Amino acid sequence: MLGSSLVPELKRNDHTVLPTDIRFLGRDMKHLDARDCEEMMRVANKFRPDMLMHLAAETDLEVCETKEDYAYQENYVSTQNAVTVCRVLSIPLTYVSTAGVFDGRKSQPYTEFDVPNPINIYGASKYQGEQIVRMTMPNHFIVRAGWMIGGGERDRKFVSKIMKQLDEGSTMIYAVKDKIGTPTYAPAFSKMLQKIVMTGYFGTYHLACKGRATRYDVARHILETLGRKEVELKAVSSSHFGKDYFAPRPRSEEMRNYVLDLRGMNDMPRWEDALEVYLNRCFSSYFR
Repeated sequence: MLGSSLVPELKRNDHTVLPTDIRFLGRDMKHLDARDCEEMMRVANKFRPDMLMHLAAETDLEVCETKEDYAYQENYVSTQNAVTVCRVLSIPLTYVSTAGVFDGRKSQPYTEFDVPNPINIYGASKYQGEQIVRMTMPNHFIVRAGWMIGGGERDRKFVSKIMKQLDEGSTMIYAVKDKIGTPTYAPAFSKMLQKIVMTGYFGTYHLACKGRATRYDVARHILETLGRKEVELKAVSSSHFGKDYFAPRPRSEEMRNYVLDLRGMNDMPRWEDALEVYLNRCFSSYFR
């Protein structure tokens, strides 16, 4: 999902890019199982990159919670492999992490200087990925993403699920109102990420759109933007979805791009504006 926005952004800025994936293999896509260090090394030795950008992850919280070994293979072992390759080739590593490394108890937005305390297997496995990068790679970028939106046909997140319900003719949509986060548009994330890695200012960054929202707020803005007055939106708690969403979730994953603010580099849009751009680009037929 992020890669489908990041690769074109890198190419627009005159970078030569080799995108890899374990499933989605197109004309320019090379197969790579990031859990296989030997395969990663073979691909890297042939391409000889100046930087490795590690996006591969298992992001489904319920899958991570029920398949802990698999979660750590995807989110920790693959990252350890990326570190190994970067150390052999003496190149920097960019690791995309998540706001899910925090426990959600803070009343204010999380900054890069807050101490992570994950409350589920997904967050814990991603945080351990951060730790192996932080402890063994002096030249690295750890970039924590907010609630990702965008990606078009690769979008499997909340916005895509809302659009699918509209496509199926739903007249009632339920959306959670007891969890807070920062919706983040993948193309805007990609544009800013490219700028960050070109600065050479290594370290940990938060990268999310401006503002805060619940998923109810996002769903309401979608319906208002599309002019879908015939659809009723009902606010519910997380428990409404019962056994389908059993993994513990932080009350708040709201982040502030504090390091970018300190450097005067925070050009991320407000989430409402970014969502409207996304809807106009990818879902224009849904407008009334």
